[in-house]
Amino acid sequence: MILTRRAALGGTQLDSQDASIVISGTDPGTPKETVNAVSLMGGSGQRISGRHYEMIEASVSYAINKPKKQLAARREVFDKANAWALAKGWLTMNCMDGKRLWVENVGIPSSGDLFNWTEEYTITFRAYGVPFWQDATATTATIAAADEGSGSITVPGTTETVCNAEITNASGDTIDTMGVTIGSSSFSFSGLGLANGEKLVIGHQNDGVLFIRIYNGNLYRDAYGKRTGGNDDLYVNPGSNDITITGGSVTATVSCYGRYL
Repeated sequence: MILTRRAALGGTQLDSQDASIVISGTDPGTPKETVNAVSLMGGSGQRISGRHYEMIEASVSYAINKPKKQLAARREVFDKANAWALAKGWLTMNCMDGKRLWVENVGIPSSGDLFNWTEEYTITFRAYGVPFWQDATATTATIAAADEGSGSITVPGTTETVCNAEITNASGDTIDTMGVTIGSSSFSFSGLGLANGEKLVIGHQNDGVLFIRIYNGNLYRDAYGKRTGGNDDLYVNPGSNDITITGGSVTATVSCYGRYL
């Protein structure tokens, strides 16, 4: 039954699995944060020495609008809802318009006594690699050869995210050494062997894992080992972030997905 609250996985709505599914609640959750602190040398108080977001749990609750004596039919609907949830993938809720969550683990409720026709069932969705809701559409900035490797990108969201970059060699020669700086984060490369027209791609899988490749048409080779310095990733904060690419004449597209607490 389609009501105000809706939730979908991979674009497939929960309430489309059976007409008797009534979504009674959606909770996008809040990222779970670990904060480390050390005591000050004298007097009272502590100093924060580190903080880390671990994971996030979102949940969807639903009821089954079938008579309590139709136990087999109610169980069939319960199984449909579980099968939908276990597909995992991108979770969307209409209360989080334009945003999505990459689900890696799902907690399935017990059916309990299906004779209790007013019972509500709650499915829990967990994200670990990227423990944030993030924009479904990327924010992008382009750099032309005439820009001499400089530009800026305005990062949306309420917390730190990472940038992707596609950098094409437009120099006419092979580029072996390159520096990429976005905001206060940077990568440096040596021994790239990036031929004219080839593309260096700095990207992330859905679970946030970094990859670095060189593409020549549809073929690519790994370039992760060509990174010789800089940060662990191209971390950026919300707001305007300068872009600088050194090493030769290039064109580039830099992109990011805003993340939200």
